[in-house]
Amino acid sequence: MNRMNAIWGLTLLIGPPFVHAQNAPASRSAEADPLLRLNAHYIAAPAAGQDRAAWLAALREYRANARKGLDLGIYDRPDMRWLRRVFTCHFTFMYDRSFYDPDRDEYTLDPFLDDGRKRFGGYDAVVLWQGYPRLGADPRNQYDMYRDMPGGLMRLREAVRRFHAAGVRVFIDFNPWDTGTRRESRPDEEALADLVAALDADGIFLDTMQAAPAGLRQAIDAARPGVAFVPEGHPELPQLALCGGSWAQWLDDPMPPGLLRLKWIVPAHVQFQIRRWDSSHRDEIRAAFFNGSGMMVWENVFGAYNPWSPEDAALWRKAARILRRFADHFDGDAWEPFHPTSSPELFAHRWPGTDVTLFTLRRDRVQQATQPHFIEVPSSGAGFCVDLWNGRLLEPKPVEGRSRIEVALSDGLGCIGVFHGTEPDRELREWMREQAAVQPLGSASAQAAFIGRPVGPAVPTARTASRRDPPEGMAYVPGGAFRMRIVHQRRECGCYPDPGTPPEKLKVFLWGEPHTGLIHHDVKLDLPPFFIDQAEVSNADYKRFLDAGGYRPKDASRFLAHWKDGRIPPGQEDHPVVYVDLDDARAYARWAGKRLPTEAEWQLAAQSTDGRKWPWGESFDAARCNTAGAGTLPVRSLPDGRSPYGCFHMAGNVWEWTESDYDDGHTRFTMIRGGSWFDAKTSGWYLRGGPQACNHHAKFIRLAPSLDRCATIGFRCVMDAAD
Repeated sequence: MNRMNAIWGLTLLIGPPFVHAQNAPASRSAEADPLLRLNAHYIAAPAAGQDRAAWLAALREYRANARKGLDLGIYDRPDMRWLRRVFTCHFTFMYDRSFYDPDRDEYTLDPFLDDGRKRFGGYDAVVLWQGYPRLGADPRNQYDMYRDMPGGLMRLREAVRRFHAAGVRVFIDFNPWDTGTRRESRPDEEALADLVAALDADGIFLDTMQAAPAGLRQAIDAARPGVAFVPEGHPELPQLALCGGSWAQWLDDPMPPGLLRLKWIVPAHVQFQIRRWDSSHRDEIRAAFFNGSGMMVWENVFGAYNPWSPEDAALWRKAARILRRFADHFDGDAWEPFHPTSSPELFAHRWPGTDVTLFTLRRDRVQQATQPHFIEVPSSGAGFCVDLWNGRLLEPKPVEGRSRIEVALSDGLGCIGVFHGTEPDRELREWMREQAAVQPLGSASAQAAFIGRPVGPAVPTARTASRRDPPEGMAYVPGGAFRMRIVHQRRECGCYPDPGTPPEKLKVFLWGEPHTGLIHHDVKLDLPPFFIDQAEVSNADYKRFLDAGGYRPKDASRFLAHWKDGRIPPGQEDHPVVYVDLDDARAYARWAGKRLPTEAEWQLAAQSTDGRKWPWGESFDAARCNTAGAGTLPVRSLPDGRSPYGCFHMAGNVWEWTESDYDDGHTRFTMIRGGSWFDAKTSGWYLRGGPQACNHHAKFIRLAPSLDRCATIGFRCVMDAAD
């Protein structure tokens, strides 16, 4: 996430323009020669007319100075060398249907990995993301969210084992800002070490961080050696001794193509390019491949779906095949940046090796060149040349004791291999044939329909009651025309589109950028009359349902977790029932001859047609709200001044399920209403709790009963009314 938290002292990820080294911050430039131009993220190519030999000498001296005093032993540790071979890392939002099938209660790893192989050439690693934007819905912390994944840690460990069998490494996530939920009995570094050991995880993604916490390396090494740390932010030089990789997220390259500064200092340091909200990833692909580094593939952004186009996926598939095959070339000090070329528009990095020397090529002006571009290499020692990007043999032209290699770039990228043998062997020829055959999977860009309209189920039918004979405990709502106005914070997960939104405006509702941005729903509705429960369904109500119908959920994980041995805790009979998921609530409603309200019905009952902000009026009134703290809930009460329909007793004690349930084909979510007694206030990244106004809702992303049953979500029912 591109989220900064002041308590960790994080700095902005966007750097300044290139400056001469003597003007750059000392902590970032490590005393470079004034011949170099660099910023916090990149080093620029030699300026036009600059002496290249002097520039290259200054560049190497800069690297030597930057390394002084750094212990870079983690890069040579045998148990840590695996990170050097991670070029394609997938950010796996575990709530996505591609990873977990809720209908079959199954981690669908085989089709997940097969899709990755077909589209991207396979994943080298995955980040298993568990918490945000769900954290804060109840007191559970980030570790609990892993423990409560379907099947618990045992089944998740089995999923990790299956990843390992497929040659894929696994990162777990650490959220340093998660300090307002339930606290562990031990420090974070020990809790993380236990989780790493329990899952056999290979790495830790340090969310929002640019530095590893003190003591983390020692704690993790004691639990499971060989675990890599990859922060989201751009680490300072001392952190290279602890963090074997980092994200190259929204890095500032004002004079592309720049040389990745951290990778130049330590070529074994992997930087994953990522701009998750971009519709095109070509700039990231160019920067990653040109610098022999990695890519973060991220399509489900916390519930907002932003798929890669088939064209971009094929482009990276070509790049990744080269990076993997010649991985040894891209992590050593022999790297020679900005090899001379025939044109100021063409840039080349030279990567020497024992059997082959590689040249990664980049040209940002991708229109057809008027003159052929080429590079030249010494004729001595050159056996045969291969256009590795397009999978074909080349015929260099001898020019004054050198070999001139004409360059044909596709999408602004290319790669030449100068081999020291006589001809390609059978295995290389087969690889070239496969490389030449790489094409986009599909002819049209996925961005033409980057996300489907979220679809909710039809509202189920329920018993109808007469207005003249209202059901016990229910209030009559006359219905009618009203405007449902809702203010929704994007929270990086977006929301659903208003009815009638044209395709070109879907992004206004579905996008999660910026995090603090607001989505304004404004829908004109005309609802038929209905009855609604005056209070949430209580523990006692639910107990009567269980006794009468014998309901047993298919998956009983955390079902009525607050009950002891199937008994309601003494004194909590009239408290709202919680630890029920949407299906548990629906089952009760069917038994009672009712249904769950849509959020439109919920809002009309709460605010009436006059649009009051709170059920009792225009301003918050704690005395009328009845919200209790410290995890306790008050008994059912009937104070005056509630909604005009005599309902919403105990408003704000628990969130309430609604029938406004959606599935966009990747993420399932339900709009919940009302607020709750729990409010994690220490970070703005939490799903905000506490009592909420009538025009507020929350997007609750669902996965499985073990995660969806919360201490803070109950429900009430409605029944259709007939005059």
